[in-house]
Amino acid sequence: MKNNNEILVERAKTNAKKITGSPEESGETISVVEFTLLSEKYAFEKCYVSEVLFLREITQIPGVPSFVMGVVDFRSKILSVINLKLLFNLRERGLSELNQVIVLSNGKQYFGVVVDSISGIREIDLSTVSQPLINLESRETEFISGILPDGLILLNAQKMLTSSILIIKQ
Repeated sequence: MKNNNEILVERAKTNAKKITGSPEESGETISVVEFTLLSEKYAFEKCYVSEVLFLREITQIPGVPSFVMGVVDFRSKILSVINLKLLFNLRERGLSELNQVIVLSNGKQYFGVVVDSISGIREIDLSTVSQPLINLESRETEFISGILPDGLILLNAQKMLTSSILIIKQ
């Protein structure tokens, strides 16, 4: 029986394989999980998304930054849950039973991020991704890989999973 790390590595290798397309395609493509926060569209690279959960009871932890909502029981482990709206200084409209949690993992670190809804999975051509706007706050641009022509904001899950801002060790 394979352990969790072996399964995640196997999934990452499978998801990281380049998808071959028509000869006219010049750019490399990646698969992303698209979601919404308020009216904006965001995405994480699919290889970092291990699971999607419905938001359930969260245990709040005192003394943590405001964007850390708390923790939930996830497969007999403690999963930290982060509110991206508070992290990116977006307007908060409250949570409902419809909110979902995307579990991000790189094999070493994992946590959940609360999103309003999941739109689906799609392939994007990396050659169409432009750099983030320079007038955004540094915290926002630190985690943004780029923006697509349709307005989709591609977030850098690897940076989030290794950021000293988001990893709280106490």
